[in-house]
Amino acid sequence: MLIVPYTVGPASPLQIAEACDGRTDFVFLVHEQDAQAAPLVPMLEELAPVVSHGGNPSRVVERLAPLKPRGVVTFAESTMRLAAAVAEAFGLPHNSQATCELLTSKLRQRERLNAAGVGRVSTFAFRLDDPESVSLPAPADYPAVIKPEEGAASRNTVFVESEDELPARLHELPPGQTYVFEEYIRGADIYGADWLADYLSVESAVTGGVIRHLGVSARLPLAAPLREGGLVFPMLPEEKTAASVIDLAERAITATGITTGLVHTEIKMSPDGPQIIEVNGRLGGTMSRLIPRALGLDPVRLAVDIALGVPLPRDFGEPSRLAMLVYVQAPMEATVVEATPSAARLRALPGVFGVDFFAKRGRPVDWRSGSLGRICDVWIDAVSPEQLRERYRAVLDVLDSGITWSGAKVPTRGEKRVE
Repeated sequence: MLIVPYTVGPASPLQIAEACDGRTDFVFLVHEQDAQAAPLVPMLEELAPVVSHGGNPSRVVERLAPLKPRGVVTFAESTMRLAAAVAEAFGLPHNSQATCELLTSKLRQRERLNAAGVGRVSTFAFRLDDPESVSLPAPADYPAVIKPEEGAASRNTVFVESEDELPARLHELPPGQTYVFEEYIRGADIYGADWLADYLSVESAVTGGVIRHLGVSARLPLAAPLREGGLVFPMLPEEKTAASVIDLAERAITATGITTGLVHTEIKMSPDGPQIIEVNGRLGGTMSRLIPRALGLDPVRLAVDIALGVPLPRDFGEPSRLAMLVYVQAPMEATVVEATPSAARLRALPGVFGVDFFAKRGRPVDWRSGSLGRICDVWIDAVSPEQLRERYRAVLDVLDSGITWSGAKVPTRGEKRVE
């Protein structure tokens, strides 16, 4: 029996069920107070048994004992600690509780990376209750990024140019939680292409401490203040840069103690070389669709294989194409979506193999929702970077002419256009 501590994340329930089909029975663990997952229980029960729980690991272990678990897999930070507790109780491979803490706390992770010589980015945490009474250590390094200590998808994340700007940025954040203040990593060119960003991610698989890489994902330019613009898989930089990026990812994986599972490591190119943004001990947010399109390999099935003790393949094959995801984000000034292009118009463009709308006309938007507040996803493939660039440009033309917002005074995507 495979145990799947579940919340909404990079792998859908159906993808998990398909990855397990014919190989192992599985059960979903769902926290009864999980606002996203708990309402899905009736749907989950159509795929597999569901064990609802209140978050007490000992009680969860007691309820699972009759099932004789033989593996544990999860796809989200919020369920990692429970997964580790279950794995430890039944002697199953999984990352340790100490590693899970590093993977869920942005402060602890940065401290570990700095201490291990894997990075040199100054970071500290502070509690935000009243923006007027926040006292930060001196001297704080500017420009800086402020983000929740435990969070994802650039939610409630701001860029602070200087100390004078700090009070205004703090007033934009919801109080009552702990934030991380982190030195901003200045960017440098990676690909020699102005339609790509100055950071990337390395997609890896780990078992028994052995690290193998599925590929490198280029990233599209960020939407203000620091929201994801999209990804391209796979897209290697030139050989010397690629070697330094892969080496840094492996050192970061080792420093955080990851011994099993999929890893999504974000790296930014700085004038001094590559620097770790963060290490995510899970499948990257959109990789369950990009990797199969480009590589013909199901990463959700790979995660299940790892949990069940199946050895990693020596290599993951050669990609047949490039696959891109475009996140359509609202400008910071926008308050409401007024109009969108039709999905059919976007799907008719060359290379577009998927369009997913999350917002209809009249829906409020708020940049504080981060990447989770995006309007739609557009999926594109191509056989070369040049062809992909042209197809991306055609998609932007339709988006820029077809989306309007209330409150917006800037172009749709708020970023440099591809010319």
